[in-house]
Amino acid sequence: MVDNIWSEFAWSYDAICSQLNCYRRMVAKILRDTKGRRYVIDAGCGTGLVSQPLVERGHTVVGFDNNVAMLGLALRKHAQAPEEARRRWKVLEGDVRSFPQGVPGEADAVVLNNVLFYVREPGAVLCESLERLKPGGVLILTGPRKRPDLQKVMMHSIEEWKAEGRWDETLKSATTYHADVTRRLVSDPNEMVTFFETEALVDTLRGLGFSRVVAADSDDYYGENYYVCVAR
Repeated sequence: MVDNIWSEFAWSYDAICSQLNCYRRMVAKILRDTKGRRYVIDAGCGTGLVSQPLVERGHTVVGFDNNVAMLGLALRKHAQAPEEARRRWKVLEGDVRSFPQGVPGEADAVVLNNVLFYVREPGAVLCESLERLKPGGVLILTGPRKRPDLQKVMMHSIEEWKAEGRWDETLKSATTYHADVTRRLVSDPNEMVTFFETEALVDTLRGLGFSRVVAADSDDYYGENYYVCVAR
């Protein structure tokens, strides 16, 4: 398993992203575009922030990640879920460039949420995802269009939290830590290596054999992220 800056990042990623309205809007789109799709692969699942609401809605979900700290938080959520939900939710160690053997194919959807930016071989990940989808299945991708403007994202988020009355001492403390670690992540050339503009990613996916664009925009994270959903 990989132990890197993401290990330091894990707890604040889980604490802060779950509270970010921009992240919640992005997850809402993922839920919208997976509705009615029974089996979902959450590739690079992190702390389970996407897997958990999918499972709660009734999907069968297989999530995997290659970072011990991120995966540990996902496993904790899995352990705390009701027994019936745990039967539909598998959490594994694994790398997105070569999905682990415990991940069945014929998925109705594969989710790559904020994943592609940290792999140097995005084509391998996209091909692996395509192979795991059943005909008509969808691939959902989100990620930064460029090195994200951390100050912009946090400023807008704090303004929203203040307006909602949620800007308390706990959130302030977590935000300070999260901003420091994220700043190092954003500035490290070895950690953020792959970026896509929405249109370029759609063209890449069509070239691989995806037949139809379900949704594509760059609205997430106040314009910093792309959101793409394509059908096989």
